[in-house]
Amino acid sequence: MKGNFKMAQHIFLTGKKHIGKSTLIKKILDNYKGTVDGFLTIRTKDYLGNHYSVHMCHLKDNEIPNEQNLLFLCGKADENATDIFNHLGCSVLSKCSNCSLIIMDELGPHEADAALFREKVLHLLDGEIPVLGILQEPADSSWPEITNHPSVEIISISEDNRDDTSLFNHILLKIQQN
Repeated sequence: MKGNFKMAQHIFLTGKKHIGKSTLIKKILDNYKGTVDGFLTIRTKDYLGNHYSVHMCHLKDNEIPNEQNLLFLCGKADENATDIFNHLGCSVLSKCSNCSLIIMDELGPHEADAALFREKVLHLLDGEIPVLGILQEPADSSWPEITNHPSVEIISISEDNRDDTSLFNHILLKIQQN
């Protein structure tokens, strides 16, 4: 079976905060015909009311931000962040086997020391299921393993291209080819 193995082609979007990366992924998913799994990272004030918190929500479970998927509080140092990413992140990604596309929205510097989570992400990039994800800028400093991966295409999103139909079609075609 090893001879039949085909490594997937993956796409990671990068760009300034609030430029439209997650919005573009949502548009692509609205037009994607396969099964999707993975996670969305949600920054919200709804959970705590007076402070922003960041949550890793599993796509298939349609999770809303809660205590079980809390990653960290914005602007506060958290000595448990590594353990949380290793536990929660690996748990979510371990569920991503019966799908045709994995979403990773988003990856950045907060999980720098989460070796188990990083290993799980890289393992999936060596697999057969395509990944569509987002890398916080500067992508090459927090995730050089992704930016230098031979099966990853990095696309920088800007105000000039975020609504570009040809870019949308390129991404959709690439993830559907796998």
